[in-house]
Amino acid sequence: MRVATNSSPPPDTGAGALLQAWRARALLTQEQLAERAGLSVRTVRRLESDGGVRPQGVTLRRLVEALKLGPAQLEELAAAARAQPAGDEPAEQAETAVLRQLPAAPPLFTGRSLELTELERARDMNTVVIATIDGMAGIGKTALALHAAHRLSGDYSDGQLFLDLHGYTRGVDPVQPAEALDRLLRALGVPGEQIPAHTEDRAALFRSRLADRKLLIVLDNAVNEAQVRPLLPGTPGSLAIVTSRRRLIGLDHTVMVSLDVLPRQDAVALFAQSAAVDADDAAVDDVVELCGRLPLALRIAAARLRSRPTWEAGHLLERLRDRQERLGELELGERSVTAALDMSYLQLDPELQRAYRLCGPLPESSFDVYVAAALVDVTVGRAARLLDDLLDVNLLQELLPGRFAFHDLVRSHASAAAQREQPDRVAAFGRMFDYYSHTASVAMDVLFPYERERRPPTPPAATPTPDLPGPAEAEAWLDRELPNLLTAARYAALFCPRAHTVHLSTTLDRYLRTRDATRRPRCCTNRL
Repeated sequence: MRVATNSSPPPDTGAGALLQAWRARALLTQEQLAERAGLSVRTVRRLESDGGVRPQGVTLRRLVEALKLGPAQLEELAAAARAQPAGDEPAEQAETAVLRQLPAAPPLFTGRSLELTELERARDMNTVVIATIDGMAGIGKTALALHAAHRLSGDYSDGQLFLDLHGYTRGVDPVQPAEALDRLLRALGVPGEQIPAHTEDRAALFRSRLADRKLLIVLDNAVNEAQVRPLLPGTPGSLAIVTSRRRLIGLDHTVMVSLDVLPRQDAVALFAQSAAVDADDAAVDDVVELCGRLPLALRIAAARLRSRPTWEAGHLLERLRDRQERLGELELGERSVTAALDMSYLQLDPELQRAYRLCGPLPESSFDVYVAAALVDVTVGRAARLLDDLLDVNLLQELLPGRFAFHDLVRSHASAAAQREQPDRVAAFGRMFDYYSHTASVAMDVLFPYERERRPPTPPAATPTPDLPGPAEAEAWLDRELPNLLTAARYAALFCPRAHTVHLSTTLDRYLRTRDATRRPRCCTNRL
């Protein structure tokens, strides 16, 4: 004989029996129902046993929605709950509204003590506090946010909300503010039919629900300020932690934490612990540096080493030495440094993508806005704005005011993009070599005017050049740009006619011979 599994409970059934029957029909455990409804397992257990708790209306709605039932079942459950004795507790305790949405804290979290201290100091129950964490792809923003959130969670008695905004997730569109507010309001117990249609009304209702509550809200992977602004609390008591690859400088009440690569000691510790190898192994230091001390790259490299029992750290090191193949080595399943950087690159507008492709493949030394203007073939003002935009999305580093550099793995990514998409790269390098040849000639004429006739004539420059009015400015420019001038001479032999190499070497001969050999050039090189 077949038993109907979708039959309704008998009439006059108590609220606990109704709930238990409907849960069984949905093939859910008490734990699964509690998770779907945003309640504690203890609350579901007590409600099913009619344990002296009269549930609140918001809890009944959560349960009915979690079980995918309709208004009729909600009314039936509410009527059964009203009919049962109240017991010793007149109403369900506020425990049911406590949210615990934080994902697990990241394993083997290493370093970031200064950043953690800054986030912990951000707590202020007397004002609205928004903490933003920005940094390049793979720098460990989510790991830091979750680690800090778990440490701070005890200060927020009404629980924690977590929402991935998918600002840079492959194959997933960024979550629109209206959708994000719908999910947050439902988590706070607002029934779907009571959620307003317009985004502004949803944001107002969300702020109302947060008023007089102490909640910790983690908004992960934001694409920009406009996506985040409607999701922020408007009254003191709650803390919002927002992560993004972009610097969210347009938000008010903000404590801003910008992440750099890990210090060498922390990077070695993270790799050694993740790979289960000896931190004192000489190869480990080199592996860490070739990974650019980027946490994502370190974790992937460690996982690859751990998954190959026959490998030693030295073998992994040899595989990483090839710059052309390095990004390919830093892939493991869905985790990939290339994929992470691709999402940052694809978010750029076409003009900024072109600037990234042209400036990214520069050699390891730093560069200034004049070099960028030559490569991209724009004015100095436009080049400065493009560099600012690359800084804001953490694809570029500013080592000193006016001196820029790319992380080594970003440079490799930009070089690969340039090879695929930039047919005019040789022309861009030619403009840069013209700029260096021209400006080096001007600087040498200022420093050694009496030898001007012995040097090649100053070639024209089609792009902007700096003003070098006197010997001090000329010498400072030569000292600062010396690594680039030497590299430009080398690269010119590969990409352009031999004339650039001959011109640079002949023009700089006097400067290089008379320069004090013990004096280090006042240049800033890539710290990576």
